[in-house]
Amino acid sequence: MTLAFDVYGTLIDPNAVFQKLTERIPEKAQAVMDLWRAKQLEYTFRRGLMGKYVDFAVCTRQALRFSCQTFEVNLSDADIEAVLAQYKTLPAYADVHTGLQALRDKDIQLVAFSNGSKADVTAVLKHAQILDFFKRVISVEAVKSFKPNPEVYEHLVNSTHADRSNTYLISSNSFDVLGAKAAGLKAIWLQRSDKQIMDFWEWTPDHVVHQLNEIRQLF
Repeated sequence: MTLAFDVYGTLIDPNAVFQKLTERIPEKAQAVMDLWRAKQLEYTFRRGLMGKYVDFAVCTRQALRFSCQTFEVNLSDADIEAVLAQYKTLPAYADVHTGLQALRDKDIQLVAFSNGSKADVTAVLKHAQILDFFKRVISVEAVKSFKPNPEVYEHLVNSTHADRSNTYLISSNSFDVLGAKAAGLKAIWLQRSDKQIMDFWEWTPDHVVHQLNEIRQLF
């Protein structure tokens, strides 16, 4: 059995980026952050459809600039670099270490699976002290597209040499869960907040959990 974990927002807590914005633009930080995240994902979707891949970090930078301009926020280049630098030193959520440890004790193959580049994802997992839990880091950069392109999930299966029906994606992002299900994988939705809502499509996650350590009980 293989469990493939999405990284940002699932294992890694992006709140430190928000705190960095708050230091610079306290009154508009939440609005900028919300639009930034939305545009960041939108850019990956659009580039996936257009076949115009760039590193996820490029999408992140472009989305931040768009969000700042939308809300008439004048961040200097140095401020933007400081905010973006936080992505390299983000911590893991509090439940991640014990949750991964419990799964590793079950001798299940664990992999990290992200839109981020392999180098960036490896660095942030290492900084969060959870890299050693994973057999490998799998990035979309090898496919030059983004989730939820079915080729990305095919790359995951090929990279792990695992049976599709016995491969689970774990993600807090509903589009990622649905992408995996549409590609024939199984999926676990990590609903980290009651405010998160699963899209009402023809696919549903195989399981829903609210803490990472709940996954152990499923296997």
